[in-house]
Amino acid sequence: MIETALGQTATEALDPVCGMSISPDTAYATRHYEGTAIYLCSAACLKKFDAEPDKYLAVLEGSAHGQSALGLVNLGAIGANTGAKIRESIDLPVTGLGRGGAAALEQALEATPGVLRVNANPGQSWVHIEYDADHTTVGRLVQAVRNTGMGVGAASLRLKVEGIYCSACVSQIETALKETPGVLNATLNAATEEARVEYLPGSADLAALARAVETAGPYRASPAREVSTEGQDKEASEQDQEYRRLMRKWWFGAAVGVPTMIFSYPYIFPVLQDILPRGSEQLRIVWMLMGLASLAVMIYSGSQFYIGMWEGLKRRSANMHTLIAVGTGVAWLYSTLALLFPQLFPGEEFTDVYY
Repeated sequence: MIETALGQTATEALDPVCGMSISPDTAYATRHYEGTAIYLCSAACLKKFDAEPDKYLAVLEGSAHGQSALGLVNLGAIGANTGAKIRESIDLPVTGLGRGGAAALEQALEATPGVLRVNANPGQSWVHIEYDADHTTVGRLVQAVRNTGMGVGAASLRLKVEGIYCSACVSQIETALKETPGVLNATLNAATEEARVEYLPGSADLAALARAVETAGPYRASPAREVSTEGQDKEASEQDQEYRRLMRKWWFGAAVGVPTMIFSYPYIFPVLQDILPRGSEQLRIVWMLMGLASLAVMIYSGSQFYIGMWEGLKRRSANMHTLIAVGTGVAWLYSTLALLFPQLFPGEEFTDVYY
């Protein structure tokens, strides 16, 4: 028995493509979206679903109010309320699988921790595996197949990833890609801003990989261009534009930052100490203008950090953008409050002496 998204129990699930009721245990394939599982009865239904997932998800949502056997299953409810294992399934295309090797392959996979059921089909050269997602991953299953001397019919592609600013970004993006159903392995080169992804064509596609990258933070993903003169020229042009954009931000920050450092301590400069003496109204006005100029730097030169922090907060995670945004934001807010409302900070060391 399984528990559906409506809290009902059902022994069958609804294939949203053909409308046929099927047992989750014998489903041809499973897809997962936002903590829910969708069961599909055949390769044809799988292909149609992958082409237009939003269309068939809408079908499930529309039928959820009148059906007791749904294809939309709440995985969290299964583990929390029934104590059952979170079962997922995958079909791996296997190269070198003969009738004599089917038994050995099933034995090797069954010995892998987390595997619940294995069915090797030497005639069609694939193996159906049901496993506990809490105790194993697709990558481990693939490695178990390869340890038997057989291969897995996987594909690979390169993704161009934009928006990488720190080393923490690399691990976040790699983790998001590896957690995508059907992805076997993913590595990201921060220097070239390219991710190489090994995946199962029937379980993952370019759209799913791009979504995984974009949900990891303020990043953008697109297919990497093939090496050619035209492609290299276009990529070099885009990199040059990005470099110029960042340099404009840097020069603006420097133009504001250098005077800010000087006017923060005017009494150490022979000329300025007479024009802007300690505690004078002139110094207070100058500091107010410095505060406005610093705010402009934060908005223009540091916009990417605040955007990155917000994207991380939406996903309940912190990153290097969070560190920079919080540090600069708190420093500016504290300084502004101390300047506008010095009475909030009693003591000469916070008021008379410093302005």
